[in-house]
Amino acid sequence: MRKGVTILSDRLMNGEKLERGQSLTSRNAAYTLTLRDDGNLVLAARGQAVWATGTNGQNAERLEVQKDGNCVLYTPDKPVWHTDTKGAKDVRLLLQDDRNLVLYGFDGPAWASNTQTDQAPPPPPAAEAPTPEVVPAAAKEPQAPAPAPEPEPAAAPPPPPPPAARTYTVVSGDTLWAISERFYGDGSKYQLIADASGVSNPDLIYPGQVLTIP
Repeated sequence: MRKGVTILSDRLMNGEKLERGQSLTSRNAAYTLTLRDDGNLVLAARGQAVWATGTNGQNAERLEVQKDGNCVLYTPDKPVWHTDTKGAKDVRLLLQDDRNLVLYGFDGPAWASNTQTDQAPPPPPAAEAPTPEVVPAAAKEPQAPAPAPEPEPAAAPPPPPPPAARTYTVVSGDTLWAISERFYGDGSKYQLIADASGVSNPDLIYPGQVLTIP
């Protein structure tokens, strides 16, 4: 990633923005979505572009996940690209580990870049190995072998601590699908939260309600 780019998380929630010079990064760190200085919004795999809005040269300054369900790329004066998803409910934009960029609504995907792949993500660039120091043969002196350390009895590893229970307090506008997406990256797992929290009707939660996140 070039110097000066601000890296955010792997998603933009409803009402959030990606501004020029900022990037989303997938959880596996293999893929990035960057609003470049030339105005182009680019999805790249380790720096190799795989998808873009084609808005370079149009002075785009922000990508906004709007509360009306649309995801729009704006210049200072006007929109230059959008997902055409106005009316979708509770939208959020997610850069997935399979290289797909997906705008999810309450009922599931509303838009996608369709760049998913079954191939393993590209590895990070290998760091250059340091050049070993060359020592003249005359300077090398034989050294006595170090004495073998006394073996120590292996200590039994301590038992792992019990997992800490997580809770979440519902705020206005929350849905179980959105909360599941936030904690698991998969909104369809909302029933796990409902079961753990004793919620009989997953469609009925209220602000201030404390949910258990298993």
